[in-house]
Amino acid sequence: MLGLQINSFEVKNFFVQKIGKSTFIWRIVEFLQGVSFSLNYWLFYSKQLIKSKTSITEINIEFVSYCNLRCKLCSLDHEKTKVRMNPSTLKHFFEDLLNDVRFDSVKTIHLYNAGEVLLHPKLDEMLAIIQHYKAEAKQKERHFPKIALLTNATILDEENSTTLINSGVLDNIRFSMDGGNKEKFEEMRERAKWDVFVKNITTFCELNNKSAKPIPTGIITLVEYDNKLHTKWMSDEFKNLLNMVDGYELRYAHNWGGDVEIEELKNKNKKAYKVGCSLLMHQLVLLPNGDVTVCCADLNSKGVIGNILTENLFSIYRKPLRLEMLHKFIKGKKKEIDLCKDCETF
Repeated sequence: MLGLQINSFEVKNFFVQKIGKSTFIWRIVEFLQGVSFSLNYWLFYSKQLIKSKTSITEINIEFVSYCNLRCKLCSLDHEKTKVRMNPSTLKHFFEDLLNDVRFDSVKTIHLYNAGEVLLHPKLDEMLAIIQHYKAEAKQKERHFPKIALLTNATILDEENSTTLINSGVLDNIRFSMDGGNKEKFEEMRERAKWDVFVKNITTFCELNNKSAKPIPTGIITLVEYDNKLHTKWMSDEFKNLLNMVDGYELRYAHNWGGDVEIEELKNKNKKAYKVGCSLLMHQLVLLPNGDVTVCCADLNSKGVIGNILTENLFSIYRKPLRLEMLHKFIKGKKKEIDLCKDCETF
């Protein structure tokens, strides 16, 4: 019984595709999310009945802090200092992670956050480091998380495609493709060129399908609120790309912790029936300089709670600041958390 670990984040992602966010059933889903949060808080923090593992099920790793696009629904501050992760920092992280069995709870490592991962100048070396630890874990019969990558695909040329496919690292890869047609894609993803994007995705899929072990592929598509979450209204060319990959997910935008103003979401974060946040409960994010923040919606490092170069990962996980945030959520005091008070995401 005490080995139970409920990840409401995964459950909620499933339901958002099936029923949408505007129904009474969705309110029930959010209520059940609160039940899950409360149970996890009781097991891992309040009573600490589970000490053999953590509540963390996913960790995002940001290779670079900057992006080549200027998407209109993204909150990334493009004026902040541009930082690239040093390979030694990545090694330090995996040594820490894999030497602490309590983090066997981590199911997935996402190679993305705010920055575009393919912009890292030593991408092949970074992937080789992950492959080394992946092979080492297999040799020692140790758990190793699934590795997922999300890219805007604007520089996913043949060379980068070959690097990713031949690395043997990725368990899945997804591409960001918003809008529903060429014109809307280029409007929402400023600086991206539709024709280049189509060529890159096509090239990757062709190379991937010829490989000995193709990487499962997917697309995440943001659509504007005046459109439905289905493909009937989309252009044929857009639908062709969606059908080229193994699966796709259609989403409406969120407000990135209140940093992006979206008219349709005003007052949507005032939900008296809602308790907790599945991201805060289940996630950590490693930034390029070794800092760790609590949530992937924190694109501008406002919620940093520690640094893996000076502290071990478990001590960061148990940082008083993070514990205080969890406690305030369980007490219904979200408004007292600066990072979270205007967030409607989860």
